[in-house]
Amino acid sequence: MNKDTKQKGNDKRQEITSLRKAVEKAQVKDTLEQVFKLTLDQRVDRYIELRPHGIIPNSHFAAVSAESHELYRDGHFYGTISLTQAVAEALIRFLCQKNGWGPNQNYKENLKQLKTRGKISLELATLFTKIWKDRNNYHHLNPGIEQDRQKLEILAKEKLLCLKKIEKELFAYTAKEGKLIPKYPKYWDQENGTVPAFLRFD
Repeated sequence: MNKDTKQKGNDKRQEITSLRKAVEKAQVKDTLEQVFKLTLDQRVDRYIELRPHGIIPNSHFAAVSAESHELYRDGHFYGTISLTQAVAEALIRFLCQKNGWGPNQNYKENLKQLKTRGKISLELATLFTKIWKDRNNYHHLNPGIEQDRQKLEILAKEKLLCLKKIEKELFAYTAKEGKLIPKYPKYWDQENGTVPAFLRFD
């Protein structure tokens, strides 16, 4: 076999491979578009009924909190629950640090300290507790986790709503002459008179 014949063979194989990839891509795209169209109304309804708190500090947990809402909107309820619990844990540690002490590794102990020292209200403590309920089961995927999709959606919504209420209180703000005025300034890092924020408006 001469070089020209060998090259033509290689070119032909590459052409066939490229064609197969193009067909596969078109098939996957079509499937995804169909799924999106079928679930679009449900996604819109879920987003409208549980919009995220619009502005929070541009912290390490900000994007993760936003993603938990996106997971719920798109119907990924296990992910919603797990991520909401992770954000709650990050918030608890964040509150300890912002209030002047180092958090330990125990969520409930950190929550107890915040409550005992008067840094959060009983209402907020209750919301944090509701989010954390059954955390280990979902974190470790124990057999006892909810598997009924309708019940799972309700549970995901309940936990995410608790997170929204927490963020709405901790990161409450007003606006004056285009300037953000936080209710609790110590929870917002300020740079040269400005407040870096993470926007969640669609």
